Amino acid sequence: MRCTITSILLFLTWISGLCQNINPDAGYIYDDSIVPKIEIFMEQDSLDELLDWDNWDNNHEYPATMIYSKSTVIDTISNVGFRLRGNTSRNAAKKSFKIAINSFIKGQNYYGLEKINLNGEHNDPTIMRSKICFDIFNDLGIPSSRSVHTRLFINGEYKGLYIHVEHIDEEFLQLRFDDASGNLYKCLYPADFIYKGDDPLLYAELNSWGNQRYALKTNLDEYDYSDLAHFIDVLNNYSGEEFKCEIERIFDVDAYLKVIAVDVLTANWDGPIVNKNNCYLYHDPTEDRFVYIPYDLDNTLGVDFFNVNWAQSDIYNWSDISNEYRPLYKKFMNDVEYRSRFSFYLEGLLNEYFEPVELAAKIGSLRSLIAQYRANDSYASDDYGWSYDDFINSFDGSLGGHVKVGLREYITERYSSATDQLQIIDLMPFVKYENIIWGSNEILFEVQAFDDNQVAEVKLYLSKNGEPWDSVPISLDTDWKGKYVYNVNQSGQLEYYFEVTDDGGQSSYFPRCQDGFLYLGYQPVPGIVINEFLASNTNDLIDDYGENEDWIELYNISDETIDLSNLYLSDDVSNPNKWSLPNVGLAPGEFEIIWADSDNGQGSLHTNFKLSKEGEFLGLFDSKENNYAPIDTFTFPSQDENKSYARLPNGVGDFTQSNYNTPGTNNDEVLGIEESSFFLEVYPNPVSGILHIESNVKFESIHIYNIHGVGILTSKSNNQIDVSSFLSGVYFLKFWNGQENQFIKFIKM
Repeated sequence: MRCTITSILLFLTWISGLCQNINPDAGYIYDDSIVPKIEIFMEQDSLDELLDWDNWDNNHEYPATMIYSKSTVIDTISNVGFRLRGNTSRNAAKKSFKIAINSFIKGQNYYGLEKINLNGEHNDPTIMRSKICFDIFNDLGIPSSRSVHTRLFINGEYKGLYIHVEHIDEEFLQLRFDDASGNLYKCLYPADFIYKGDDPLLYAELNSWGNQRYALKTNLDEYDYSDLAHFIDVLNNYSGEEFKCEIERIFDVDAYLKVIAVDVLTANWDGPIVNKNNCYLYHDPTEDRFVYIPYDLDNTLGVDFFNVNWAQSDIYNWSDISNEYRPLYKKFMNDVEYRSRFSFYLEGLLNEYFEPVELAAKIGSLRSLIAQYRANDSYASDDYGWSYDDFINSFDGSLGGHVKVGLREYITERYSSATDQLQIIDLMPFVKYENIIWGSNEILFEVQAFDDNQVAEVKLYLSKNGEPWDSVPISLDTDWKGKYVYNVNQSGQLEYYFEVTDDGGQSSYFPRCQDGFLYLGYQPVPGIVINEFLASNTNDLIDDYGENEDWIELYNISDETIDLSNLYLSDDVSNPNKWSLPNVGLAPGEFEIIWADSDNGQGSLHTNFKLSKEGEFLGLFDSKENNYAPIDTFTFPSQDENKSYARLPNGVGDFTQSNYNTPGTNNDEVLGIEESSFFLEVYPNPVSGILHIESNVKFESIHIYNIHGVGILTSKSNNQIDVSSFLSGVYFLKFWNGQENQFIKFIKM
């Protein structure tokens, strides 16, 4: 194996490049420096029925109470659903369980989680193989579940040491993608990705067990499999340059090549490459392409039921073990360019993540953390008779049966064999990352390019409105990053692409086969602005479904009523018509609140994207007839929780972090107030009839506004207001005491 300093540094640069890890931090729940405890309390007859061997395939959710303990913090969550989970693991003595926090109380969650998956790991004597694999995927920026060891008690009985693996659902998607409204497919046996025909419903068929090999988990009302059908068609029936052009357009190929490298090293034979099983595909609407999500990683790192020496298996012909064609592996390994990039990533993994000494140290630390909780886990012995001593010995030696090799023993042998097999092929240079940021009258292009040795040159090609192409050289820094600022001085359409050339004279292009494009727009544009927004809402405004969601306030600064139905909001500069505004006429000086919750199924005021707390692009765009002209576009920085960004002066000023959020009202009246001079409280809240007011000062007037900023009532009363005739929803009270305003929110039931 050629192992150069350049290639190692390049791999590390790839890991810590311009783009951020798509996965969120561990947070409170998945912080694995401590092993939390989950206690489940439920009716004993319900538990007996749940654990009855005759009910192994029952998905009925039984009501229960969950107590979650971590260090000195103890939380109680009532009315959760509790049931068995898994496939073959349902027949195990050590069961796996699912806790559905929102089953009986809509919207109930725990630290943002609606589901908790507790995996018994009955096949793995170390109870850590899947966690090691998930940690590797998370570190590499592959969208994947977070995990943490957890102790489980049911009705006071210790059920053993489990791994809590993050559930893959809408909440999982919302944390990792700008738009969580796309199709999510759960791919289970026999998901071979073989072409069956043009009819999309052919891929919705049931297998012989009555389950779907490609189960659609979102957008069930539409039940549209056409995106998956096209993906499988391309995977099987396209070839050569046509294949690479189309597969890169509809699939995150670069990320998937890293997935293959991890699967081959960790021997994830229970995935789609060998066993036609266990993965998710998500069609990301923002990029309009599929993303691969790993799933169910316990049968890895030496676990074997087929008498295969996985540590010695061929890294370039890995799927041949199945004796069946696997297009999801073969089509990439049979292409020289993709094969070379796979080799580059695998070499980096060997040097950085799969190095035996480093990985053994991590495993040892994890074993020390969980050993005391495995010692009295009697259920871990029920399936294969493994004792606590077997747990200790299984890290470095065989236990027989399907554990023919110890965990650290497998890693050492696999590292050696993969190193010997690795074939370094000259890597084609490629663009790893590009980002586009709008300013007031300029566009910033950011790029990161890669090669296995040195990128000699990067050029950005630009064409305005079909004019001849201009070439702009981009200088790269030591991390292979570069940028270019384009001044917007002409309306219309801007096409672009990058050319990357290495020091050997090889060149490649991004996008590979079609030009990127941006709409520059025409003038004039409607007098609507994004006036205020909140990108991290945990206890601020509540939407019409009782949920704290991100929100965007629009404001009409013109002197005419403006039809919003021809306008668009987007968090993607290259996709200006991402979300169409509702059919609403906004009068001069009027506000409109939009819920940026990636849940447009909840109504016309709910977008198909969320706002990122870490900062991102946000834009308001004009109609298709006006070439999606940018009306109000900007890139905002990282945001504080429950603090909005608002224009000051109202409607025309720059954005400023607010001390007081003012959705649906004028920003000027409260921004900059450090401390209120009066006490104010209203009750009950929510309210159905009389709203009572307490304060230490007398008010000159009280105004009530609805969620759209429309005035509903003005009162001189200082102690109570009858709101029984109001429609249900969110309202705002504005109080004026002659010197300053104060705002307070209430909910009419």
